[in-house]
Amino acid sequence: MIETILAQLVNGLVIGAVYSLIAVGLTLIWSIADIPDFAQGGIYTFAAFAAYFTVTLLHFPYFFSLVVAVITGTLLSVTIEKVCYRPLRGSPFSQLLVAIALFFLLANLAIFLWTPKAKILPSPLEGIILNFAGFSVSLQRITVIAAAFALFIAVNFLLKRTKLGKAIRATAQDPETATLMGINRDFIYTVIFALGGCLTAIAAALIAPLYAVYPEMGTLPLLKALVVVVFGGMGSFIGALAGGFLLGLIETFGAIYVSVAYQHGFAFIILILTLIFKPGGLFGRS
Repeated sequence: MIETILAQLVNGLVIGAVYSLIAVGLTLIWSIADIPDFAQGGIYTFAAFAAYFTVTLLHFPYFFSLVVAVITGTLLSVTIEKVCYRPLRGSPFSQLLVAIALFFLLANLAIFLWTPKAKILPSPLEGIILNFAGFSVSLQRITVIAAAFALFIAVNFLLKRTKLGKAIRATAQDPETATLMGINRDFIYTVIFALGGCLTAIAAALIAPLYAVYPEMGTLPLLKALVVVVFGGMGSFIGALAGGFLLGLIETFGAIYVSVAYQHGFAFIILILTLIFKPGGLFGRS
């Protein structure tokens, strides 16, 4: 019984780590550029496929595939910002429509390129099993959870302790004044989209060996991450981290003790309840 609970606890934290990583990037983009970047779902998929082909076709080590995934996700995210969002700056509704269009376009492009068939990304970490007092867990799962916390600390340090971070926060608070003070808003937007794409790509490459790589793999994580942004509190990075892990645990234990049929519905129930009773989220403001 205890082993089952511990196993589900780890599974919930793994899923939550993915939600948190994507949500932190979405929080940056949404709170600063005012764009709910649905394209991150496609970036998630393309980064996972980049890692998959690096290992299976080029025969490079899994750890090198993480680098390739990050480069892919970062470049794709920055390119989308420059080509699709930047020309529409000042028209939030048009940017929203473009974001939704990209969400479907990238998913269908992935199906066209690689067919709907699921593929497995091999990782040596999945074969390393750690034992704790009779409880076994793969190193891959531990790595996913640890990576989420490490990257959160790194992003938090960037934003709170560096000159670039101060410029990002200034742009988030008042873009016009920040521009008048000499901050290059285009550069700041490039940075935040690069960070968002990087975090999304890392999440995809780390979780892929545990599940599968397929064209629509980014759909649910993207939607759940958007829920986490609202649930945790718009603009709150602690909220994105805590909300992601909490949602992962709710889904995992809810599937066991309520019904697996509602596993993907819990996120949207939480979204509705949050908007009704606490619009500011767990750590945000109304």
